[in-house]
Amino acid sequence: MPSLRVEQLFSVKGYVGAVTGGCSGLGLMICKGLVENGAKVYVLSLPTDPIDETIAKLNEIGQPYGGTAHGIPCDVSDKDSIAQAAATLSARETRLDLLCSNAGIRRDPPVACDVLKAPLAELQASLWSGKPGDWADTFAVNTTAHYFLSVALLPLLAAAAETGQSEGRGAVVVTSSCASMHNATNVDLTSYAASKAATDHLVKLLAAKFSRFYVRVAGINPGFVPSNMNPVGQEGKMFSALFDKVPAKRARNDGDIAGAVLYLASRAGSYVNGVSL
Repeated sequence: MPSLRVEQLFSVKGYVGAVTGGCSGLGLMICKGLVENGAKVYVLSLPTDPIDETIAKLNEIGQPYGGTAHGIPCDVSDKDSIAQAAATLSARETRLDLLCSNAGIRRDPPVACDVLKAPLAELQASLWSGKPGDWADTFAVNTTAHYFLSVALLPLLAAAAETGQSEGRGAVVVTSSCASMHNATNVDLTSYAASKAATDHLVKLLAAKFSRFYVRVAGINPGFVPSNMNPVGQEGKMFSALFDKVPAKRARNDGDIAGAVLYLASRAGSYVNGVSL
């Protein structure tokens, strides 16, 4: 009978993973959790992101535990760039145990207002200031990219699941947001929230399509997480009221995020498919 000890049940040691948006925020938290538990992680990030510095930092973190990190430039809003990243991975690896499709953006209306208190005319002016291109960009990164990344890497994921499904290998974890389920802020997050709601449904669609190969697809819907997109401190005061709406009274941290991903990626979560945490 397989061991039920934590170090075996939640182990990702020796796993091969890929994380998009891994240079900051949630993606960096996920990468840290993986390398610190002995995984080999490919960080897919924009060419303009500090990929080399991030890889050096992750290798330093992972070195005592056998974890390593490697960088691949990739613009997830561009299908050709995704195809090139998939080709690079396929040339280096025969399987992919985990894809964390995490990269995301937010495009607020150029004319801001307090959507919970603004008079009708002010609210309308703010909402109308939104640009169609911003909506398109938001969906391209927050929704469409998850689809094309998962499809492009499906052969590698299926190869991992074929021999390691009992260990949780061959999984896709998609980053959504609690914004997909409510609008609790005074900031207009409509395009962002709509893209994340679409992502929640995409998780179910992909899980159904990939089920014959037991490539699992699951989502995570984090609460507020400090990142370049969600600053804390002086710049982030507009989000401070959010902390009063959750029992923990705080933002999520590295352990919260890494713990969820380690569960979904490992033997502990190998029966979880088509749902979001």
